[in-house]
Amino acid sequence: MAAPNLPIHLPIIQVLEKANTTPFTSAQPEAAGQSFTNGTPVQLNGSGYVQAWDGVTTSAGILGVAESFGQNLGSAGVGAPVYPWGQITGNIAIATFGSVPNQPSGVNIALGTPVADGRTLYIEPNQDNIFEAMYDNSAGTTQSNYTPTQATIGATFGMTKDSAGPYWYVDANKTGGSAILQVVGINPTDGFIVNARVRFVFLTAAVQIA
Repeated sequence: MAAPNLPIHLPIIQVLEKANTTPFTSAQPEAAGQSFTNGTPVQLNGSGYVQAWDGVTTSAGILGVAESFGQNLGSAGVGAPVYPWGQITGNIAIATFGSVPNQPSGVNIALGTPVADGRTLYIEPNQDNIFEAMYDNSAGTTQSNYTPTQATIGATFGMTKDSAGPYWYVDANKTGGSAILQVVGINPTDGFIVNARVRFVFLTAAVQIA
C-alpha cells in the first residue's frame, strides 16, 4: 500500500540564516480554537488571524513556521494587543489556579507557565531563513521513494501532515503546482539516508506576506 515510510516525523525547525543574524520572526493575533504544535506551517485566514496551514493553499499560503503552539483561544485574538497602541490584556498565562485576596480578577500563575498573549509567534518564510524537515513520500512503496539523493537538491516539493502525529514532512510525491519549497541541502549528519532531514527555503510564490 502506498504511504509514507514514517507515521510521525520531527517538527520543522529553522537552522540557518543567510545573513548570519537572528532569524526574522513576527507575531500576529491567533484564530480561535487552534491546537497546532510548534514547527507547524501557518497562514492567515480570511479574517486575518493565524491558523494552521490548510495543506492545499500553495499560492500565497505560507505565513511562516510557528515557534509557539496553538492556544485554543475562545475567540480570535483574545488577549492580543489592539492596534495601534493597545496592550496585552488578561493574565497572559496558559495555566492559572486559585484566587488572589482583594483582587477579584487576580489569579495565581505557576512558575514556568507558558505565556498566552493571543498571538502566534512564527518565523517568517523569507529567502534568508533556511528550514529543515524530514523527507518522505506520501505515495511511497520502496526505500528509494523515501530517500533523498543529490538530485533532490534544487528540486521543489510540497509538504504533508503526519498521519499519526502533529508534524509535517517534505513530500516527494508533491511536485509541480503542489510545491511550496525548494530543497537547498541535506543535513550533514544524516547524509543521503532514508528519511534524511533536508534543508529548504519556501518558494516566493508560496509566501503569504513578503
